[in-house]
Amino acid sequence: MTASTVRNVDRFDTGRGSPSSGGDGLRLGERVMALREQLEARADSRAAAQLRTDVREARDYVRGFEAHDVSERTQGRYDQVVGQMREAGQRPEDASCRNSFEFRRAALVHVTRTELKTALRDLDKHRRAGGVESAAEAYSRVRSGLNTLRRYPPSTGSREADMARRSVYQGPSRTDPERSNGKRSSLVGLPDDWRDTVQREVRDKDKVGVAVMALTGCRPAEVRGVRVRQDADGTVSLTVRGAKVDEARGIESRTVIFDRDELAKVQAGRDLMDWVGSREQRTVSHPGTVEAFCERVSRAADRAGLHQVSAYTYRHASARDLKSAGTPRGEIAERLGHRSDRSQSVYG
Repeated sequence: MTASTVRNVDRFDTGRGSPSSGGDGLRLGERVMALREQLEARADSRAAAQLRTDVREARDYVRGFEAHDVSERTQGRYDQVVGQMREAGQRPEDASCRNSFEFRRAALVHVTRTELKTALRDLDKHRRAGGVESAAEAYSRVRSGLNTLRRYPPSTGSREADMARRSVYQGPSRTDPERSNGKRSSLVGLPDDWRDTVQREVRDKDKVGVAVMALTGCRPAEVRGVRVRQDADGTVSLTVRGAKVDEARGIESRTVIFDRDELAKVQAGRDLMDWVGSREQRTVSHPGTVEAFCERVSRAADRAGLHQVSAYTYRHASARDLKSAGTPRGEIAERLGHRSDRSQSVYG
């Protein structure tokens, strides 16, 4: 699509201006020029028709759409996620699970519709003002937005119709196996301050739960019910109830003790102490199911650009840190809630 096409779209008439290519009196050069002009006129005609079709389709995609229909906070999250995807060259279907895909798709659709409305307004404005180059640039943005929305169409307003669509996502319904509780590979290549980085991306309702995992290495299922107590000697104890306890395995309860100064050095410790405040004791509870909590942790890691991190990465990292510090096997097992010191060998 050329700039001249954008300029002429409203006044082009396919029945005019097509020079005759006939006439024995015309020299060869004139006949070639006439033929070239005729072909260019036809190409401009097709391009002009395509522009009109694209603009109509684009207006259909944004009809009734208002960016402020979602909260400013949600808009901020959408902008951040789309920015990260574009910087990394990713698409929504590159997500680790279906829930992440749906969020990324929703973010991309929202941002694209917002950009498309702006591009359409710019196109109209520049065409009226005769700004050929600016109009052509705006039309390029319209085409880009259309390509995105054709691949990820907005909701039709009917759940049944939306469910009947073929999804571009063909991955697992849950988090990628690389984020499962049986893998150590998620630790590879992580920066030393990765826990601080993810902690800053965690939503307020999950900050304490993630902080507990970062500090103790407990399982996600063990976060709920952790008792945090401040003692007069300046120590803070976290008591974890075991999630896998029976006659052959697991410890019913274990306690990890920290100095307040030690907690102040890391973001997880600072968030935990802010939550405790001046209280002597508080009990942790993360909202929703364990699966939903784990998914929110993965999303926070995605926002931090650490896509391999999962809730279980904290457990593996705690085991690795203890082993690196030369902690005896029995103490590592107790810290992880294992009755046998052989069980901790799969972590870290």
